[in-house]
Amino acid sequence: MISTLEDLGLSDFFLEAGRSFMATFPPEARAELEMGRVVGVERATFQVWTANGPTEALLAGTLRQSGSELLTQPVIGDWLVVQHLAAGSALRIVHVLPRRTTFARAVNSGLSEQIIAANVDVVFIVTTPGEDFDVSRLGRYVAAVQTSGARPVVLLNKTDLIEDAALFVEQIKTLALDLPVHEVAATSEYGLDAVRPYFQKGVTVALIGSSGVGKSTLTNALLGREAAVTGLIRQSDQQGRHTTTGRTLYPLPGGGLLIDNPGLRDIAVWDAAGRPSGFEVIEETAANCRFRKCTHTTEPGCAVKRAVQQGTISAETLTAYHQAQGLSTRRPKRR
Repeated sequence: MISTLEDLGLSDFFLEAGRSFMATFPPEARAELEMGRVVGVERATFQVWTANGPTEALLAGTLRQSGSELLTQPVIGDWLVVQHLAAGSALRIVHVLPRRTTFARAVNSGLSEQIIAANVDVVFIVTTPGEDFDVSRLGRYVAAVQTSGARPVVLLNKTDLIEDAALFVEQIKTLALDLPVHEVAATSEYGLDAVRPYFQKGVTVALIGSSGVGKSTLTNALLGREAAVTGLIRQSDQQGRHTTTGRTLYPLPGGGLLIDNPGLRDIAVWDAAGRPSGFEVIEETAANCRFRKCTHTTEPGCAVKRAVQQGTISAETLTAYHQAQGLSTRRPKRR
Protein backbone atom coordinates (compact mmCIF):
# COMPACT_ATOMS: atom_id res chain seq x y z
CA MET A 1 0.00 0.00 0.00
CA ILE A 2 0.96 3.68 -0.17
CA SER A 3 3.09 4.90 2.73
CA THR A 4 5.40 7.33 0.92
CA LEU A 5 5.28 9.29 -2.34
CA GLU A 6 8.01 6.98 -3.61
CA ASP A 7 5.44 4.16 -3.41
CA LEU A 8 3.27 6.32 -5.67
CA GLY A 9 6.05 6.60 -8.25
CA LEU A 10 7.87 9.75 -7.16
CA SER A 11 11.38 9.72 -8.65
CA ASP A 12 14.27 12.17 -8.85
CA PHE A 13 12.91 13.30 -12.24
CA PHE A 14 9.67 14.63 -10.69
CA LEU A 15 11.26 15.68 -7.40
CA GLU A 16 13.77 17.96 -9.10
CA ALA A 17 11.10 19.44 -11.39
CA GLY A 18 8.83 20.12 -8.42
CA ARG A 19 11.57 21.73 -6.36
CA SER A 20 12.61 23.92 -9.27
CA PHE A 21 9.07 25.23 -9.70
CA MET A 22 8.52 25.84 -5.98
CA ALA A 23 11.82 27.72 -5.80
CA THR A 24 10.21 30.46 -7.94
CA PHE A 25 7.88 31.33 -5.04
CA PRO A 26 8.84 33.61 -2.13
CA PRO A 27 10.08 31.64 0.90
CA GLU A 28 6.97 32.43 2.94
CA ALA A 29 4.71 31.04 0.19
CA ARG A 30 6.59 27.76 -0.25
CA ALA A 31 5.12 26.39 2.97
CA GLU A 32 1.73 26.31 1.21
CA LEU A 33 3.04 24.14 -1.63
CA GLU A 34 3.57 20.39 -1.92
CA MET A 35 3.71 17.71 -4.57
CA GLY A 36 1.02 15.16 -5.38
CA ARG A 37 -0.15 12.77 -8.07
CA VAL A 38 -3.50 12.61 -9.87
CA VAL A 39 -5.19 9.33 -8.91
CA GLY A 40 -8.71 10.14 -10.12
CA VAL A 41 -10.34 12.54 -12.58
CA GLU A 42 -13.89 13.87 -12.39
CA ARG A 43 -15.60 16.63 -14.32
CA ALA A 44 -14.66 19.60 -12.15
CA THR A 45 -12.31 18.11 -9.57
CA PHE A 46 -9.25 15.88 -9.34
CA GLN A 47 -8.42 13.27 -6.75
CA VAL A 48 -4.80 13.91 -5.76
CA TRP A 49 -2.59 11.87 -3.46
CA THR A 50 -0.06 13.91 -1.46
CA ALA A 51 2.22 13.04 1.45
CA ASN A 52 -0.87 13.37 3.66
CA GLY A 53 -2.91 10.90 1.64
CA PRO A 54 -5.71 11.27 -0.92
CA THR A 55 -7.57 14.54 -1.15
CA GLU A 56 -9.57 16.69 -3.57
CA ALA A 57 -8.02 19.42 -5.72
CA LEU A 58 -9.30 22.09 -8.08
CA LEU A 59 -7.56 23.50 -11.12
CA ALA A 60 -6.19 27.02 -10.66
CA GLY A 61 -7.85 29.62 -12.85
CA THR A 62 -4.54 30.52 -14.48
CA LEU A 63 -4.25 26.95 -15.78
CA ARG A 64 -7.85 26.78 -16.97
CA GLN A 65 -7.37 29.97 -18.98
CA SER A 66 -4.00 28.97 -20.43
CA GLY A 67 -3.86 28.81 -24.21
CA SER A 68 -1.70 25.68 -23.99
CA GLU A 69 -4.33 23.32 -22.58
CA LEU A 70 -2.31 20.25 -23.62
CA LEU A 71 0.54 21.17 -21.28
CA THR A 72 -1.54 22.28 -18.30
CA GLN A 73 -4.71 20.17 -18.13
CA PRO A 74 -3.95 17.38 -15.64
CA VAL A 75 -4.68 13.76 -16.54
CA ILE A 76 -4.57 10.54 -14.58
CA GLY A 77 -1.00 9.77 -13.51
CA ASP A 78 0.26 13.37 -13.63
CA TRP A 79 2.55 14.75 -10.93
CA LEU A 80 1.56 18.20 -9.70
CA VAL A 81 2.42 21.07 -7.40
CA VAL A 82 -0.62 21.93 -5.27
CA GLN A 83 -1.30 24.83 -2.94
CA HIS A 84 -3.07 24.83 0.43
CA LEU A 85 -5.49 27.74 0.59
CA ALA A 86 -7.40 27.36 3.85
CA ALA A 87 -8.03 24.65 6.41
CA GLY A 88 -10.71 22.25 5.22
CA SER A 89 -10.78 23.56 1.64
CA ALA A 90 -9.77 21.70 -1.50
CA LEU A 91 -6.21 22.04 -2.71
CA ARG A 92 -5.48 24.18 -5.75
CA ILE A 93 -3.43 22.75 -8.63
CA VAL A 94 -0.92 25.42 -9.62
CA HIS A 95 1.47 23.46 -11.84
CA VAL A 96 1.60 20.22 -13.84
CA LEU A 97 5.12 18.77 -13.82
CA PRO A 98 6.78 17.55 -17.04
CA ARG A 99 5.65 14.08 -18.10
CA ARG A 100 8.12 11.23 -18.32
CA THR A 101 5.79 9.26 -20.63
CA THR A 102 2.55 10.30 -22.32
CA PHE A 103 0.03 7.76 -23.58
CA ALA A 104 -2.19 9.47 -26.14
CA ARG A 105 -4.23 8.89 -29.28
CA ALA A 106 -5.04 10.98 -32.32
CA VAL A 107 -8.56 12.43 -32.51
CA ASN A 108 -10.42 14.77 -34.87
CA SER A 109 -9.13 12.95 -37.94
CA GLY A 110 -5.59 13.01 -36.60
CA LEU A 111 -5.45 16.79 -36.16
CA SER A 112 -5.25 16.82 -32.38
CA GLU A 113 -4.12 14.71 -29.45
CA GLN A 114 -6.11 13.22 -26.58
CA ILE A 115 -3.93 12.30 -23.62
CA ILE A 116 -5.24 9.18 -21.90
CA ALA A 117 -2.71 8.80 -19.09
CA ALA A 118 0.67 10.16 -18.05
CA ASN A 119 3.80 8.70 -16.48
CA VAL A 120 2.86 5.08 -17.21
CA ASP A 121 5.61 2.45 -17.25
CA VAL A 122 3.74 -0.58 -18.63
CA VAL A 123 0.47 -0.81 -20.58
CA PHE A 124 -1.55 -4.03 -20.51
CA ILE A 125 -3.46 -4.26 -23.82
CA VAL A 126 -6.43 -6.50 -23.03
CA THR A 127 -8.23 -8.51 -25.70
CA THR A 128 -10.24 -11.71 -25.91
CA PRO A 129 -10.36 -14.62 -28.37
CA GLY A 130 -13.98 -13.80 -29.21
CA GLU A 131 -15.55 -11.24 -31.52
CA ASP A 132 -13.31 -8.51 -30.08
CA PHE A 133 -10.14 -10.07 -31.48
CA ASP A 134 -8.70 -7.83 -34.20
CA VAL A 135 -4.99 -8.11 -35.01
CA SER A 136 -4.88 -4.83 -36.94
CA ARG A 137 -6.42 -2.92 -34.05
CA LEU A 138 -4.04 -4.60 -31.60
CA GLY A 139 -1.19 -3.40 -33.80
CA ARG A 140 -2.41 0.18 -33.42
CA TYR A 141 -2.63 -0.28 -29.65
CA VAL A 142 0.94 -1.59 -29.56
CA ALA A 143 2.16 1.30 -31.72
CA ALA A 144 0.47 3.89 -29.50
CA VAL A 145 2.00 2.38 -26.37
CA GLN A 146 5.47 2.25 -27.92
CA THR A 147 5.13 5.88 -28.99
CA SER A 148 4.23 6.86 -25.42
CA GLY A 149 7.50 5.51 -24.08
CA ALA A 150 5.80 2.77 -22.06
CA ARG A 151 6.22 -0.99 -22.51
CA PRO A 152 3.34 -2.84 -24.23
CA VAL A 153 2.16 -6.19 -22.86
CA VAL A 154 -0.83 -8.06 -24.32
CA LEU A 155 -3.22 -9.97 -22.08
CA LEU A 156 -5.43 -12.48 -23.89
CA ASN A 157 -8.31 -12.67 -21.42
CA LYS A 158 -11.19 -15.17 -21.20
CA THR A 159 -9.06 -18.04 -22.47
CA ASP A 160 -11.20 -20.35 -20.33
CA LEU A 161 -13.89 -20.02 -23.01
CA ILE A 162 -11.84 -21.70 -25.74
CA GLU A 163 -9.95 -24.98 -26.06
CA ASP A 164 -6.71 -23.66 -27.55
CA ALA A 165 -5.38 -20.11 -27.43
CA ALA A 166 -2.14 -20.85 -29.30
CA LEU A 167 -3.43 -19.55 -32.66
CA PHE A 168 -4.39 -16.21 -31.14
CA VAL A 169 -1.11 -15.88 -29.25
CA GLU A 170 0.85 -16.64 -32.42
CA GLN A 171 -0.90 -13.83 -34.30
CA ILE A 172 -0.33 -11.34 -31.49
CA LYS A 173 3.39 -12.05 -31.27
CA THR A 174 3.86 -11.03 -34.91
CA LEU A 175 3.03 -7.42 -34.02
CA ALA A 176 6.38 -6.54 -32.45
CA LEU A 177 9.68 -8.13 -31.57
CA ASP A 178 9.77 -9.62 -28.05
CA LEU A 179 6.17 -8.57 -27.38
CA PRO A 180 5.07 -10.26 -24.11
CA VAL A 181 1.74 -12.09 -24.42
CA HIS A 182 -0.02 -13.74 -21.46
CA GLU A 183 -3.05 -16.02 -21.49
CA VAL A 184 -5.33 -15.17 -18.58
CA ALA A 185 -8.86 -15.74 -17.30
CA ALA A 186 -9.66 -12.98 -14.83
CA THR A 187 -12.81 -14.60 -13.42
CA SER A 188 -10.82 -17.61 -12.19
CA GLU A 189 -7.51 -15.70 -11.80
CA TYR A 190 -5.87 -18.13 -14.22
CA GLY A 191 -2.53 -16.83 -15.50
CA LEU A 192 -2.33 -13.85 -13.12
CA ASP A 193 0.77 -15.23 -11.39
CA ALA A 194 2.67 -14.38 -14.60
CA VAL A 195 1.20 -10.86 -14.62
CA ARG A 196 1.79 -9.81 -11.01
CA PRO A 197 5.62 -9.51 -11.31
CA TYR A 198 5.13 -6.44 -13.53
CA PHE A 199 3.94 -4.59 -10.43
CA GLN A 200 6.88 -3.29 -8.43
CA LYS A 201 7.24 -0.38 -6.02
CA GLY A 202 6.61 2.87 -7.87
CA VAL A 203 5.77 1.13 -11.19
CA THR A 204 2.58 2.31 -12.91
CA VAL A 205 0.63 -0.09 -15.13
CA ALA A 206 -2.39 0.93 -17.24
CA LEU A 207 -5.12 -1.29 -18.68
CA ILE A 208 -6.54 -0.49 -22.12
CA GLY A 209 -8.75 -2.35 -24.56
CA SER A 210 -12.23 -2.44 -26.00
CA SER A 211 -15.33 -2.34 -23.83
CA GLY A 212 -16.30 -5.69 -22.41
CA VAL A 213 -12.94 -7.46 -22.57
CA GLY A 214 -12.79 -7.78 -18.78
CA LYS A 215 -10.59 -4.88 -17.67
CA SER A 216 -12.64 -4.21 -14.55
CA THR A 217 -12.65 -7.90 -13.65
CA LEU A 218 -8.88 -7.94 -14.10
CA THR A 219 -8.59 -4.86 -11.90
CA ASN A 220 -10.57 -6.50 -9.11
CA ALA A 221 -8.59 -9.74 -9.39
CA LEU A 222 -5.25 -7.92 -9.19
CA LEU A 223 -6.40 -5.74 -6.30
CA GLY A 224 -7.95 -8.65 -4.40
CA ARG A 225 -11.14 -6.67 -3.79
CA GLU A 226 -14.20 -5.33 -5.59
CA ALA A 227 -12.99 -1.85 -6.52
CA ALA A 228 -14.15 -1.58 -10.15
CA VAL A 229 -17.74 -2.16 -11.21
CA THR A 230 -18.18 -5.11 -13.56
CA GLY A 231 -21.00 -5.79 -15.99
CA LEU A 232 -23.06 -8.83 -16.86
CA ILE A 233 -21.93 -11.17 -19.63
CA ARG A 234 -23.96 -11.26 -22.84
CA GLN A 235 -24.75 -14.86 -23.71
CA SER A 236 -24.69 -14.10 -27.44
CA ASP A 237 -20.95 -13.39 -27.63
CA GLN A 238 -19.68 -13.88 -24.06
CA GLN A 239 -18.61 -10.22 -23.93
CA GLY A 240 -19.06 -8.02 -20.89
CA ARG A 241 -20.97 -4.77 -20.99
CA HIS A 242 -19.04 -1.54 -20.72
CA THR A 243 -18.79 -0.45 -17.06
CA THR A 244 -15.75 1.79 -16.53
CA THR A 245 -16.60 5.43 -17.27
CA GLY A 246 -13.68 7.18 -15.54
CA ARG A 247 -9.98 6.66 -14.92
CA THR A 248 -8.71 5.67 -11.49
CA LEU A 249 -5.23 4.89 -10.20
CA TYR A 250 -5.23 2.05 -7.66
CA PRO A 251 -2.33 1.02 -5.38
CA LEU A 252 -1.82 -2.75 -5.33
CA PRO A 253 -1.38 -4.58 -2.01
CA GLY A 254 2.05 -5.96 -2.98
CA GLY A 255 3.32 -2.71 -4.51
CA GLY A 256 2.85 -1.01 -7.83
CA LEU A 257 -0.03 1.01 -9.26
CA LEU A 258 -2.82 0.20 -11.71
CA ILE A 259 -4.87 2.53 -13.93
CA ASP A 260 -8.17 1.17 -15.25
CA ASN A 261 -9.33 3.02 -18.37
CA PRO A 262 -12.73 3.16 -20.11
CA GLY A 263 -13.08 1.00 -23.18
CA LEU A 264 -11.53 2.28 -26.41
CA ARG A 265 -13.29 1.06 -29.53
CA ASP A 266 -10.16 1.81 -31.54
CA ILE A 267 -7.07 3.94 -31.39
CA ALA A 268 -5.14 6.04 -33.88
CA VAL A 269 -1.47 6.66 -33.24
CA TRP A 270 -0.62 10.25 -32.37
CA ASP A 271 2.74 11.62 -33.42
CA ALA A 272 3.18 15.38 -33.20
CA ALA A 273 5.99 15.24 -35.76
CA GLY A 274 3.77 13.47 -38.27
CA ARG A 275 6.05 10.43 -38.52
CA PRO A 276 5.05 6.77 -38.43
CA SER A 277 5.35 5.70 -34.80
CA GLY A 278 5.81 2.41 -33.00
CA PHE A 279 6.79 0.42 -36.09
CA GLU A 280 10.55 0.48 -35.73
CA VAL A 281 11.09 -2.71 -37.73
CA ILE A 282 9.23 -1.29 -40.73
CA GLU A 283 11.07 2.03 -40.57
CA GLU A 284 14.47 0.33 -40.36
CA THR A 285 13.65 -1.95 -43.28
CA ALA A 286 12.33 0.99 -45.32
CA ALA A 287 15.87 2.36 -45.56
CA ASN A 288 16.48 -0.31 -48.21
CA CYS A 289 13.46 0.58 -50.37
CA ARG A 290 14.18 1.72 -53.94
CA PHE A 291 12.24 4.95 -53.48
CA ARG A 292 13.02 7.32 -50.63
CA LYS A 293 9.33 8.16 -50.03
CA CYS A 294 8.07 4.62 -50.48
CA THR A 295 4.63 4.06 -48.93
CA HIS A 296 5.06 0.25 -49.00
CA THR A 297 1.86 -0.23 -50.99
CA THR A 298 2.34 -0.54 -54.76
CA GLU A 299 5.89 0.70 -55.40
CA PRO A 300 8.41 -1.67 -57.04
CA GLY A 301 11.59 -2.47 -55.13
CA CYS A 302 9.90 -2.13 -51.74
CA ALA A 303 12.08 -3.75 -49.05
CA VAL A 304 9.18 -3.79 -46.57
CA LYS A 305 6.89 -5.78 -48.87
CA ARG A 306 9.78 -8.12 -49.57
CA ALA A 307 10.24 -8.63 -45.82
CA VAL A 308 6.53 -9.48 -45.52
CA GLN A 309 6.89 -12.08 -48.27
CA GLN A 310 9.91 -13.55 -46.48
CA GLY A 311 8.04 -13.64 -43.17
CA THR A 312 10.33 -11.29 -41.21
CA ILE A 313 7.54 -8.70 -40.96
CA SER A 314 3.95 -9.84 -40.54
CA ALA A 315 1.25 -8.76 -42.98
CA GLU A 316 -0.83 -7.67 -39.96
CA THR A 317 1.93 -5.31 -38.81
CA LEU A 318 2.15 -3.71 -42.25
CA THR A 319 -1.65 -3.36 -42.39
CA ALA A 320 -1.65 -1.66 -38.99
CA TYR A 321 1.14 0.62 -40.18
CA HIS A 322 -0.86 1.63 -43.27
CA GLN A 323 -3.98 2.24 -41.22
CA ALA A 324 -2.05 4.36 -38.73
CA GLN A 325 -0.87 6.50 -41.65
CA GLY A 326 -4.28 6.69 -43.33
CA LEU A 327 -3.07 4.70 -46.35
CA SER A 328 -5.03 2.15 -48.32
CA THR A 329 -3.48 -1.24 -48.94
CA ARG A 330 -5.69 -1.96 -51.93
CA ARG A 331 -4.18 -1.83 -55.39
CA PRO A 332 -5.68 0.67 -57.85
CA LYS A 333 -7.99 -0.82 -60.42
CA ARG A 334 -6.61 -1.24 -63.93
CA ARG A 335 -8.48 0.47 -66.74
